[in-house]
Amino acid sequence: MVISQDIQTPRSRSSAVALGFFDGVHMGHRAVISAAVEAARRKGLVPRVFTFSPAGSAPASKGGLTLLQTEEQKEAALAALGVEEVIRPSFSAFCSLTPEQFVRGFLRDVLQARMLFCGFNYHFGKGGAAGVEELRDLCAPEGIRVEALSPVLWQGQVVSSTRIRACIREGEMEAAGTMLGTPFTLAAPVVHGKGLARTLAWPTINQLFPPGFTIPRWGVYHSLVLADGREWDGVTNVGVKPTLHETNLTMETYILDYEGDLYGQTLPVSLLHFLRPEQQFASVEALTQRILADAGIVRQHSKARCKTITKEKT
Repeated sequence: MVISQDIQTPRSRSSAVALGFFDGVHMGHRAVISAAVEAARRKGLVPRVFTFSPAGSAPASKGGLTLLQTEEQKEAALAALGVEEVIRPSFSAFCSLTPEQFVRGFLRDVLQARMLFCGFNYHFGKGGAAGVEELRDLCAPEGIRVEALSPVLWQGQVVSSTRIRACIREGEMEAAGTMLGTPFTLAAPVVHGKGLARTLAWPTINQLFPPGFTIPRWGVYHSLVLADGREWDGVTNVGVKPTLHETNLTMETYILDYEGDLYGQTLPVSLLHFLRPEQQFASVEALTQRILADAGIVRQHSKARCKTITKEKT
């Protein structure tokens, strides 16, 4: 898959284009992107995604948002859906375009768009002045077909990034993962902590949240860690580790049954289930006993999860 910031050079092949910010490639986003990919296959077009990076500036509607995925995670999700090219300039590179310039000068002349796919609430043009109806009106004379997909619902409500963020901040990881289409995951380098946990019965890895990333509810989670080519169950703490008198926000994970050095590696850690709030214990020994109890709960959850997955496959 090609990643490009180029919004000037005309492409050589016609395309079906999915339009959107896609800050977390959730169920609604997947519907839009998959529709573009399938249409491209049927018509012999290139499946493209036009999105943008909020670095430096962002639309007013996206101000203050926090990310659900890193750019690398988003790219992997788009590639898995069959996208061949992602055009991702900074927002400032095109935000001054009028609706007409965006459609005729960019979508038509640069991306060679023949089909466009977007969400029901898509806006474009300077100040986000134009919506889906304006997009259809501008595209019709150019022979460009526009398909605005209806909202995707889960439990009777629209799936949205805002709703998913709210679930994550409340520790409702099952709901967040269902709407995302994959568990909420932080993929970040393993950094050095104080090393205390390695002297105890539960050696851990420490990771930092990237700037602007959505922070889950502080507490302890059942997690899955991808390391050495396989998944490991983990006990993950999101917070500041008050028993150890630390103040920096980290994600610290005890990987069950794992032995090895993971420093410097970028590991995906997925949060599956909230176990309990973060709390301060009277001693390190008391914390150790609670962590080991948490590990026992995680093992029980893991067995139940494996049985469910096996049943679904059969």
